[in-house]
Amino acid sequence: MDMNNLSEYVAGRIRAGVSKAEVREELLAVGWSEEESDAAYRVGLVAYGVPVPSEGNRPALSRKSSTVDIVINFFSFILLGIVATALGTLFFQVINKYFPDALDAMSWYTEASITSTIHYSIAALVIGFPLYYFALRIWFRKFREDEGRTESRLSKWLTYLVLLIAAVTVVGDLIAVVFTLLQGEITARFFLKALTILVIAGIIFGFYYLERRKIQYHLDIPRRVFQFFGRGVIALVAVAVVLGFIAGGSPTTERNRAFDRTRVEHLSSLSNCIENYARTFGQLPPSLADLRQASQFSYCSSFMQDPETKAAYSYRVVTPSQTEGAARVGEFELCATFALASQTGTAGASVYNGSSPIWNEHTAGKNCDIAKAQLLLPTYPGQQPGDISPSPLK
Repeated sequence: MDMNNLSEYVAGRIRAGVSKAEVREELLAVGWSEEESDAAYRVGLVAYGVPVPSEGNRPALSRKSSTVDIVINFFSFILLGIVATALGTLFFQVINKYFPDALDAMSWYTEASITSTIHYSIAALVIGFPLYYFALRIWFRKFREDEGRTESRLSKWLTYLVLLIAAVTVVGDLIAVVFTLLQGEITARFFLKALTILVIAGIIFGFYYLERRKIQYHLDIPRRVFQFFGRGVIALVAVAVVLGFIAGGSPTTERNRAFDRTRVEHLSSLSNCIENYARTFGQLPPSLADLRQASQFSYCSSFMQDPETKAAYSYRVVTPSQTEGAARVGEFELCATFALASQTGTAGASVYNGSSPIWNEHTAGKNCDIAKAQLLLPTYPGQQPGDISPSPLK
């Protein structure tokens, strides 16, 4: 069907009382482009008898974007930054989770930090991505329904700035990958992170490149191309959120982890209280009640019970006193019931050596660890008897 026959068909539909939206949907459904459909509708109106200016059927005069258009466009770029950052961060943390670096093991806060970052990224995607999607739909709809509309300079500059940042990111990422490959140091962890950056930056560049051709230069970009981009990004975000929940755990799991972290902090603080008591009085406290009754250690009562169940932690003197070299030490045991196994290594009892709390490694259920405390430190020159000094065992 040529344009003349198409125009006659549209004129017939107009005479039949069919709305413009229905006519456009019919033409789009059989393969006509949006521009061809709109042009045919204009010619059909003329054939129907709508008067035209004396110089002929000229295009509508350009109209500048309204303040609302500018705000929507600017808001969409803010949301783009939030979504792109959250998506990249989420994939990075999932990679950190399943492809750990040996250097990360130096910090016992790594796992908790990864989980917290994953949950924050999921929240940013769940809120930010739908808003970004609908902001773009509004933006495209305004230009689709009003061919004479032109965008503001600010919108153009922001779009080209995004294109520039995305292009530089892609080039820089590829340079880093090739350089690392030539150095023979590429790992699965590095490759996956580089691929994440490349995919996100590539999607942004490709989408806004087509958006410029459509909005600024009014070229015929099929609607299904943008639909393909939208479905692909939706699938990518969905995969990221699912992987995030698998790696970071459900809200119930995170709540249990938070209680376990508090238990670790309590036991570590309570252990310090017991050690300070031993250095002050020359013996281990017979029970936690005795520790609480000492006026200078009354603050320790806030560490003596489980944060969830309010049950008291279990305390037992293992060795009241023994000699190690020139020092006299005692051993004590503290127990707590944990909801989950720790994420930092194999659980088991060990001696607190000052580098990290022994309580940080545990299985699910009741766990007991033994620690040592020096009894009544020797007096050094200038030190008064009974002064609390750092334990040489630490």
